[in-house]
Amino acid sequence: MVSRDVLHELIDSLPEEEIATAQRFLTIISKEPIGPEFAESIRRGLAQADAGDTVVCREYAEMVEKLLD
Repeated sequence: MVSRDVLHELIDSLPEEEIATAQRFLTIISKEPIGPEFAESIRRGLAQADAGDTVVCREYAEMVEKLLD
């Protein structure tokens, strides 16, 4: 079950060099409504990560492009 506590734990477990990226991502999704297509891409990305299939992205636009392919 996802909760704020789980999100806090995930953030606390991030390597220091990933904090800025996480902050940018959270800032974006907190300001923009998440449409069904973007929500589905997030679900696919989480499923891929859970399966150990990760994609390295350096920028938000690159991440979106790779997830929507």
